Amino acid sequence: MKSGKPLPTADETDALQRTPSTRNMGQVFTPPFLAEWTADLLATRLPQHHPVSVLDPACGDGALLAATKHAIHRAVHGLQAVLFPVDEVDVYAETEPGLREKIPRKKALINSDTRHVLAVVSKAYHVVLNRDALRLAEKCCIAAFPNTAPANWHVFSVEAPKSGGHCRIDLTHKGEIPAYDWTFARSAQDRYDPFVRVTNSYNGTRRFALHFGLVRFKCTNGIVIWDASVNLSFTHDQRDIERRIEQEIDEAKFRVAIDRYRSQADRLRAQHIPQSSIRPIVLSALRIREPSNLPEDRQADWTWLERQVDSAAERYVREFGTNGDALLNTLTEVATRPPGGDGRYTFIRRERHDLQRLAGVWLASFTESLRRSDFDLDQYFAQPSDDLLLA
Repeated sequence: MKSGKPLPTADETDALQRTPSTRNMGQVFTPPFLAEWTADLLATRLPQHHPVSVLDPACGDGALLAATKHAIHRAVHGLQAVLFPVDEVDVYAETEPGLREKIPRKKALINSDTRHVLAVVSKAYHVVLNRDALRLAEKCCIAAFPNTAPANWHVFSVEAPKSGGHCRIDLTHKGEIPAYDWTFARSAQDRYDPFVRVTNSYNGTRRFALHFGLVRFKCTNGIVIWDASVNLSFTHDQRDIERRIEQEIDEAKFRVAIDRYRSQADRLRAQHIPQSSIRPIVLSALRIREPSNLPEDRQADWTWLERQVDSAAERYVREFGTNGDALLNTLTEVATRPPGGDGRYTFIRRERHDLQRLAGVWLASFTESLRRSDFDLDQYFAQPSDDLLLA
């Protein structure tokens, strides 16, 4: 669930829009970073398999149109890059010069287009093509939400290394789903959309899995719902994955999971959360810990990371107040777009999926702990720890 960049602040936007020269000419140009942010968000809402037209009636110098073109190209080619065919071939070892011997019970998986070796796996390894994984995810979407049409589910995000050894594809619904209330918040304008994420691998590093989550429409902050009834995982030696999906996924389970999430979100929203507690809670929930004995340059990078989380918390406190909504959105923003890059030391080594899953685990655990009579909320605020939460 990528959105590209965090939403620019009003002060940042106004500073770039109204330079002295633009004020004199009466012109206001879209700042490049705002154009890129808007384009990335737009690209996630467009269908992946159909041509689209983009109209900008006040295009000016065309910054937004150019950014949109590049964003759509990234989105489309990100999907196409993982839908390559795969060949399964025998593996040989050269035991002596010029003498090759076939290795039993092993096979190599090869990208048919590039002839790049993806992995050497056991003969029992059941290959699910990414194209078929996407089809199964679409099938899961319709089984979970039978009042939707297949054409309205579209690829929202694709994550894969350059090697192509594994990938994650997110599907979300274009427009609101009838008979569901996805607001979970103060107003109907603050909408949340469901997504289904399929994970597949050719190199054995990931199970074939389907996870269900929610993404905030306004900023694409995402969370994987912690509910075993709607999250499925299979080893690659299982050959009945499609049948299992048909058996396990149904609308009733998703309605229960959504109602449970709504209850958790309501319970969290009702809590007063001091702004000073948000960063420690977020870092604890996502298991981002400051290493001991950091050298001076890495200590500066850790301080920068803390400032990024504090900045996000401040933005959401301005939007929601000092309550659970501000905490949850800070948590899901860090999980969805972990701060880093620009040559800084990386303290966050987990993948986005794992961070969003940890956000879902924390939400379920924290809100359940709130129901316990012996749960000391003040102690948790003072020093957040998994040990204080209900397992």
